[in-house]
Amino acid sequence: MMVVRSGEATRTWFRSERVFLVDGQWFFHVREDVDIGPYESRFEAEIEAGMLKELLRESVSSTSSLAIIREFILDSYAMGRPLTPNFRMALEQQES
Repeated sequence: MMVVRSGEATRTWFRSERVFLVDGQWFFHVREDVDIGPYESRFEAEIEAGMLKELLRESVSSTSSLAIIREFILDSYAMGRPLTPNFRMALEQQES
């Protein structure tokens, strides 16, 4: 069963691997077309992806998904784990 976030339109999602390996580093992809990482292991990327998924699911409708993702990345940075997300596609869509 696919859960729709509050305020998000129902869409058809195609299943693909959320966690992936690039040049020996692990990343995960979110619906907002953002790749988040790098992580040292697949397990770590899967745990972090699950944590962000819960934050997004529990968010109030007035908070944008990109704002939550931004806070997630800033919190990771503050804890000594700098991430290098790819926001390019998400930012282009937001400007349209």
